[in-house]
Amino acid sequence: MKSDPSDPQIRYPKPRRSNIHPVDLGDALTHLRLGIGAAAKMCGVSIRQLSYWSDKGVFSSDPDSKSTQKGRTSSKKSSNRSRIFDYPAIEKACLIKQALDLGYSLEAAVSEAEAFLRRNAKEEKRLQRLSETELAATVGEQAQALSGLAERIRRGLRTYRVSGDLGRMAASSRGLERLISFFEANPYTVNTARQIALRLGRDVEGVTKELEVLEGQRFIQKISYPGNDIYRYLPRRK
Repeated sequence: MKSDPSDPQIRYPKPRRSNIHPVDLGDALTHLRLGIGAAAKMCGVSIRQLSYWSDKGVFSSDPDSKSTQKGRTSSKKSSNRSRIFDYPAIEKACLIKQALDLGYSLEAAVSEAEAFLRRNAKEEKRLQRLSETELAATVGEQAQALSGLAERIRRGLRTYRVSGDLGRMAASSRGLERLISFFEANPYTVNTARQIALRLGRDVEGVTKELEVLEGQRFIQKISYPGNDIYRYLPRRK
């Protein structure tokens, strides 16, 4: 005989309270361990690149296992299979890749990545020393700064739409940022649009459109020569 769920005389067991809580991704990342193939894919580089950087000592704190150290005495292929990368190594590799995409040499890219990580570590220590009141004030200031940035972007897009210049922004804002970073990293060199495109791994047409935008903002100067134009960075006046 089936029981009637509406019968008040029947007592059903209360559901147990779940002890599941949100996952701490920061803690999870400290346990991240990837082989060289998966690490290279995550960083957007080739296995050969990552292996070369490791051999150069870029990741001096790589958590290589005992099998890795044994593998190095046999063959390079065996060593690559057993080489392990933790989150700090993967983060550093991603930063190096960013700098290389901006035209830095490997040595300069490593220096930029290490400087970035040092600044982050210093800032993290500073935040840990703050009281709750000071931390709340800091978060409020950052939120206000982001709100101001969003408002400036909104006004800028509105201006472009009104003035009809939006067509000149066919190149992505990300592309413009990369181009600006390239000139700031190479302030004393002159390059043609083709040379810049080759160094950034992009198409010449897109780079040329972005160069026109930067020239209009007097961020760079175009110097015309017979058969070619070259571009140079215009330092900001203090």
